[in-house]
Amino acid sequence: MAHGPSPFGVPQETQAHRSQDNPGYDWAENDERSPQREPTVRLSPEDRTTVRISSKDRALSPPAQRSPEEEMEAHLDQIHASRPLRRAAQRARSRTRWWLIALAIVSAVAVAAACTAGAFIVLREGEPEPSAPSAAPESGQPSAADASAAPEVVDPIASRATDTAPISIEELFGADTISPAGGTGAYKVLETEELSKCADAGLDELAELLADADCTQTVRATVINPDGEYAATAGVLNLADTAEADAMRAAIEAGLDGGFAALRTDGEAEELGRAATMVGYNTYGHYLMYVVIGRTDGEPIEEASDPVRAIVSDLVDVWFIDQLNPRRDVQ
Repeated sequence: MAHGPSPFGVPQETQAHRSQDNPGYDWAENDERSPQREPTVRLSPEDRTTVRISSKDRALSPPAQRSPEEEMEAHLDQIHASRPLRRAAQRARSRTRWWLIALAIVSAVAVAAACTAGAFIVLREGEPEPSAPSAAPESGQPSAADASAAPEVVDPIASRATDTAPISIEELFGADTISPAGGTGAYKVLETEELSKCADAGLDELAELLADADCTQTVRATVINPDGEYAATAGVLNLADTAEADAMRAAIEAGLDGGFAALRTDGEAEELGRAATMVGYNTYGHYLMYVVIGRTDGEPIEEASDPVRAIVSDLVDVWFIDQLNPRRDVQ
């Protein structure tokens, strides 16, 4: 992590040390920071007794500050005001004083009321009014009451308990050819089969797992890809629920011995399963979908080439899902 510069401040000016060994050096004269002061005059007791302030000096001293009443009286004396004028001036002065006092009282009351109202507003700020309705939720966001009242959404194909109708050959392979949407072309259907014992669709350890699973049926068919170079057995297993389907898929991914059995037929698929094959699989709700792919010329498949990947995508990810998806429609 990059380290930034450390904070720093303005350096403080240093103050020179005044040496006591050089008393003749005039520090005040050479030190610009030394304050410029006049010398202090000290008077002895004898001098203080002889100092006198003349009447002229006393006249020059500032006069003592007088009150407004004294100022008014002095002004009346100066103009030689009559007695009625003096009484009128006193009454005016008294009225003015009372008006000032009343104005001060009213101002103090107004200020106190404003402060009280301000404090009340500050204290009340943020407290909801008892009678005020609660703020409406933002558009598009359900309230807590709506969320609690909304029914729980259940995937219809998450379990065989909600998806009770068995799958069929007609549902998955109802014609002589199948054409996955956006796929490489039409696949020719050579043979179809429905198994009530799911273990017959597997080999070795996978067959044992299927025998112990709550699997009610397997529907499969052997097809030829559009260019005729590959034969494949594609099928769907009807398991109890999504959890069992996911567990079966995880077991296959873990690399158990065995795999899915090929449905071999005469003609283009008579060599299917006799050499190395490729297997693709996926889950959709409580269904486990798979495809076993081999070459029609009997040669082994050494890698997942683009044609092999296309077959898996066409049959497992597109065709089977499109045929099973209507089961998700909420009745």
